[in-house]
Amino acid sequence: MFASSTTSTSRPTCSIYDDEQLHIIMDRVCEICHEMYSHQYPNTRADCRSDCFRSKHFQSCLEHFRPMIPYG
Repeated sequence: MFASSTTSTSRPTCSIYDDEQLHIIMDRVCEICHEMYSHQYPNTRADCRSDCFRSKHFQSCLEHFRPMIPYG
């Protein structure tokens, strides 16, 4: 599901951190995803938060919270 990513020593400005409530929600998505996958991918939370929550890892984690479409 995830591959490790490299991190840079310089940290670009992320506007998500300016909105405390939004940051809390997005960080919680990464935290829950980390709890589910950290045994297999120990960097899940960092990868999820990378690129100001714009990474494929965040998108993948977010899929867990998408409502399921009922069949029938």
